[in-house]
Amino acid sequence: MKLLTALTKQRGVTLLEVMVTMVIVAIISQLSLWFFPDFLALNRAENQVNLLHRNINYARLYAIEHGTFVTLCGLKNNECDKDDWGEQISLFVDNDTSTSINNDELIISTFEHTHHADSLEYPRDAITFRPDGSLNGFQNGTFIYCPNSDNASLEGLALSVSQTGRIRIKSTDKCQQQ
Repeated sequence: MKLLTALTKQRGVTLLEVMVTMVIVAIISQLSLWFFPDFLALNRAENQVNLLHRNINYARLYAIEHGTFVTLCGLKNNECDKDDWGEQISLFVDNDTSTSINNDELIISTFEHTHHADSLEYPRDAITFRPDGSLNGFQNGTFIYCPNSDNASLEGLALSVSQTGRIRIKSTDKCQQQ
């Protein structure tokens, strides 16, 4: 009988093993919570820049497909305003290239800025695509999206729009210099 009990192994865990495991999990979760707000801010920035990228591409393709001028800008009182890129951004058919919405012009889409702590800047008041897909005039430039712009500790994203209408996204440290 003694021989059988010596050969069988126990299949449970002790209370000490459970408590040590719980302490390790608690320490790791506390450490990861310190980085969670930064993770959310960077994720928010990436999502907003991707949304902007899709809308710029859509504006260019709409202008080419329909043979018309299409403008993307931050609207204030139906006119494009350089300081309103961080608010609601609108995409509309701009037949007279005035960078303002008239009664006969169509709003194609709009999207909101995601978070009050973030900032979005562009050196021009609008982006207008010609029917050939290039930019009207000298409207090329770089969007700078800064997550948690009040804190200025995170790296931002830069979305550059060339004169031909091509887009390039890269990270930037301009948010930390503000």
